[in-house]
Order: sequence, then C-alpha cells, then structure tokens
Amino acid sequence: MYSTILILHIILSIVLSIVSTYIVIRSFFGFVKNFNFSIYYDFYVPVAAVSLLYFELVLGLLLYYLHMNKLENFISQTNANDYFSSRFWAVEHTILMFFAIIFGHLGLVYAKNLKNSAAKFKKNFIYFGLSFVLIMISLLMNIPNNA
Repeated sequence: MYSTILILHIILSIVLSIVSTYIVIRSFFGFVKNFNFSIYYDFYVPVAAVSLLYFELVLGLLLYYLHMNKLENFISQTNANDYFSSRFWAVEHTILMFFAIIFGHLGLVYAKNLKNSAAKFKKNFIYFGLSFVLIMISLLMNIPNNA
C-alpha cells in the first residue's frame, strides 16, 4: 500500500510540475502581451492545479503516517543515520509543500477576484511562480537523497 501511494504521489508531482510550468508561462505571456483572461486556460487550469496540490497533501499525509509507523520499529542505534536522513521528509518537504499550497491557493483567489486581465495574469505569475519554485526545490532536494 505504501509503495502504491508513493508511486501515485510521484506521478502526480510530475503532472503538477508540468501544469504549474504551463500556468507560469501562460501567465507571463498573458501579462507581457496583454492577452485576454480566458476562463478555461487561465482559471480552470489553475483550479485543477490547486486541486492537485490538495490531493497531493492528502497523499503526503498518508505517506507520512505510514512511514512514521514503519520508523517506530526501525529505530535502533545502528539505524540512527537512516532515521535522521528521513528528516528531509518530516521537515523540509512538508514545510515547502504547505507553502506551495498556500501560494497556489492565493494565486487562484486573486485571479478570481480581480477585474483587470493584466492584474490577473500578474497575480497568477507571482503566486503560481512561487508555488512552482517551491515544488522544484523540493523535487531537486530529493534527487541527492535517492540518487
């Protein structure tokens, strides 16, 4: 069960990275070239991204719970280094992803409530850009741990 949830979490992280990249690029060009704010491309896609962020949160909490249950039986003096290396998942990854959810949700709320298309694109670019950067930092921090 743990490995299935982990694989789903990883696949959705990659999909979320691609969707976030699209949102950031679309918002940048929408702001620079004064595109009209499309309800489908510029609102529903960010709604899907924020929904994916929340689904990833649920999966991450499940993984955290299952992992911590396994660690209780795993802790011993000989395995102390492996236990402390899991600090990344317990602290850094969790904090980064909570802020990514907050920034993504703020971008969605601001884009929904503003009237001007340029202002909507600017808010989407700023907040989804921050969310994207945090997701990328978290993914790139994971590579040395598992490579």
